[in-house]
Amino acid sequence: MSANSELPAFSPLRPNRLYAIVVLRKAAHASNTERILLMDRLYQTYLDNLTRAFVLSKPQIASDMSDEQIIRVIRENADALFHIHQENDDILNQILFSRKGETLTAQEAESLKELAGALFNYNRSPDMGIAYYIHRLLYDYAQYHQDLDLTIRELYYQGITLLYMNLHHSDSGTDMFSQQVGDFFMAGATYMDRYEELTSPETRAFVLRCLGNTKYASRSRGGASTMEELREDWPRYMSGFTRAMEVFYSPHYRRLDPELPWEHYIYTMHYDRVKYLSALRSVPDPEVSAAVLESAEYVYRNQAESAKAKEKNVGVRTQYVYSAARYHAGIASAEELMEALFQICEGGDLHDFSGDNIWAILYCPEYLLFYSKHLPPERQKALRPRLDEVLRRQREFLFLLPKNEYATQVSESVQAIASYVPEEDEGFSNRLLDYILACHPPTYVHSNMVAILARRVCEELLRKDPQRLRGVFGIQSVQEHEAELLESAYQSGLYHDLGKCMILSYVGLYTRRLLNEEFTCIKLHTVFGCTLLSSLDMEDISSVSHYHHCTYDGTGGYPLLLTTCPQRVRPIVDMITVVDSLDAGTDNVGRSYAAAKTYGQIVSELRQGKGTRYAPYIVELFDDPAFYSELQRLIQDNRLQVYLNAYRGRDSSPSPAEK
Repeated sequence: MSANSELPAFSPLRPNRLYAIVVLRKAAHASNTERILLMDRLYQTYLDNLTRAFVLSKPQIASDMSDEQIIRVIRENADALFHIHQENDDILNQILFSRKGETLTAQEAESLKELAGALFNYNRSPDMGIAYYIHRLLYDYAQYHQDLDLTIRELYYQGITLLYMNLHHSDSGTDMFSQQVGDFFMAGATYMDRYEELTSPETRAFVLRCLGNTKYASRSRGGASTMEELREDWPRYMSGFTRAMEVFYSPHYRRLDPELPWEHYIYTMHYDRVKYLSALRSVPDPEVSAAVLESAEYVYRNQAESAKAKEKNVGVRTQYVYSAARYHAGIASAEELMEALFQICEGGDLHDFSGDNIWAILYCPEYLLFYSKHLPPERQKALRPRLDEVLRRQREFLFLLPKNEYATQVSESVQAIASYVPEEDEGFSNRLLDYILACHPPTYVHSNMVAILARRVCEELLRKDPQRLRGVFGIQSVQEHEAELLESAYQSGLYHDLGKCMILSYVGLYTRRLLNEEFTCIKLHTVFGCTLLSSLDMEDISSVSHYHHCTYDGTGGYPLLLTTCPQRVRPIVDMITVVDSLDAGTDNVGRSYAAAKTYGQIVSELRQGKGTRYAPYIVELFDDPAFYSELQRLIQDNRLQVYLNAYRGRDSSPSPAEK
């Protein structure tokens, strides 16, 4: 099927963008009441579009569908998503991006509050980013009108929505917005000084929530790994903790607002403080241990009472926290802690994909390994068979997880798992990485296509300018190691975008243009992929992942680095950068026909960027008419099959023909 094949002129899945444009034009000339009604209609259209887009982004593929039917469904969905994207951008430009706080009417502000409430629901938010943007606009409105109640409310909601947008990844040291989140909550908490002036119980509750959340202003929040970090972080954390608890326990404040959930506030504070267990594993400290034990006991008692009433067991994570806190406080032995951990791990069901069970089987073994080192050598040896069985079940469970929304959990646990995978399990790393790719079909498709193209470009470079590749991945004798070089190019292409699968909540946003905060997070996929691949001892491929969005001349792209791309990987990076753009730009299956470009258009863009964004010696390969045509055929011959592999749920390993 050619790149210029067309869909039918009408698709029943395509939204009516004209409707939104007509409504927007009417709104510009309507009375205030009519304008509000029209705006509310647009808000509902936006919400409906989000629901439809979520369904469209996951094509429903039946087992009895033909290849042609599958491709048609994917294309129709992509086309509909493209038009939803356009319509939503039109709506947002009118109701948000072109507005300022001082231009909003009271009715518009109230309607936007309702829209933000529909868009944000903590972990189940339809559109966290736009909710955050609305709260920024409402805060400006509140400031302009000197509305104290709304100002406090919007400080809380700016902090909480940005907190849920924040991209935090301890392995790479990434923590994007913690400072801003802390600033919002600290600003809201300052209104405790005026608490009794506030007449609205709802506003007082927002002040209390901000007070409790000042913990987010603490730099590491339990992740301190050295004594110096802990000594700097702990007093600051405890200052906020103590101040909040004094208020939450205060009879005075409780009498003022008896209807507020004071016990819930206290529980939340204790639940958060047990996160300092991670610091205790690195830095034993009696003061921190005692405080963590106090909080762990509170949380355990609270959950035990609730579980008894519901005839259930205490959650496995709380069981671990309670046992570990007792150990660090010197109350329980390492043997007792190990037995509690073994029971948690061994009690997990390999076919249960609930959050608690995933934690028990996937994450808990890391704690077993850590605390086993605290046992005498003879006890370590005696427990080794039992520990090995837990680790074997962990690896088995990894590949039983359905390939839909678990890439984040898997990738988070990779670094720890990689450190204790048996040497004889040679294929583990590739199986694990292929699983992560398969969790996100669009990234799987693109990555496989880039791998196929990179291998062919490398082959052409070997034929025309082999000395260019001398030293790549440490290979000096190019002629003797052609197969190894081709495989290196292929693997580099296959895993260059692996980091995207670790930030699926951002990558999966198909319904509108990205906010600046979201694009900042997206750009970190290169860092995340690099960290993940490094943990698997794939250092050269990890470097390719890190640098593949940097421009050839070093003046742009991301991430912004002080170091230049190492020559050891530079030719592979140059290939990946070119074929990355080539595949993304010409994809007319998973992208709308209106968004895809022809092969010739993309090659023309590559030539325009020669010497700046793209390496001249790679782009000049396309000057050979035979190679130019062959690469075009390679795209056409492989793209449909790669899509079928992805959406039929076939094994992610490519066929020999694809290689």
